[in-house]
Amino acid sequence: YQRRVHGVVTAGADQSAKIWDLMTGQCVASLNHPTPVRSVGFSHGDTMLLTVTDTSYGRTPAIHIYNLPDGGTPKSIKEARTEFNPMLSYETPEKITCAIWGPTNETIYFCSEDGSIAIYDVNAQKEACFNIAHKANCARISFDRDYSCLLTASHDQCGKLLNSKDLKERKKYDSDKPLNDGAISPLMNHVILAGGHDAQSITNISHRQNKFETRFFHKLYCDELANITGHFGPINALAFAPDGRGFASGGEDGFVRLHHFDDDYFKYKD
Repeated sequence: YQRRVHGVVTAGADQSAKIWDLMTGQCVASLNHPTPVRSVGFSHGDTMLLTVTDTSYGRTPAIHIYNLPDGGTPKSIKEARTEFNPMLSYETPEKITCAIWGPTNETIYFCSEDGSIAIYDVNAQKEACFNIAHKANCARISFDRDYSCLLTASHDQCGKLLNSKDLKERKKYDSDKPLNDGAISPLMNHVILAGGHDAQSITNISHRQNKFETRFFHKLYCDELANITGHFGPINALAFAPDGRGFASGGEDGFVRLHHFDDDYFKYKD
């Protein structure tokens, strides 16, 4: 999402990434790829775009970086009327699950199905740091407000808080189910994590593990503080509101749920 110019980019299994004008709902550009697109993201300042392709059709997983015309506004992209080609592509042996821009657009952080996390130096065009943080698929990564920490969510049933400079582990948050996403509150010392077993696994697990919850942890002490139910399938996406006064969750049940904190939540003392 482009906060400055109201654009949205989506990744699809139809082998394309699409850029949309948020105000009109119109697709202003479609970037074709040789495989399904696994992850997308606008750079800070909205002048570049990254996409991630996977291993389908015998391809090697790769990160692709595109320059966007005239500040990357939906209007300028639509008026460009050109076929977009990546200015840079970086191939990796691991199947990438998520990639996000670093704080100054000089780096890209990405995680993979083998549990690894890496920092790619855009200028040097090579990996600057690499760490096997998890024993199974690392599904998603996200930064805290000042980009000093990186939160992971993994199918090995834990999330970790890593130092964003060297990817060393700072904290660990244990769960009893695979985790698909997490987020760090910009206001409180809280971390939320969520996931759940897929439909194929549900018959082999207990009722307690079958609940699809968003779990709240203390960021520093790693204690579980609360959990919120509501979804009827695995939760795949989480995001705090920019002001920290609520969060959104998206699940395989087809619903996006918006949660607003009441005043008592903010009375909690760390």
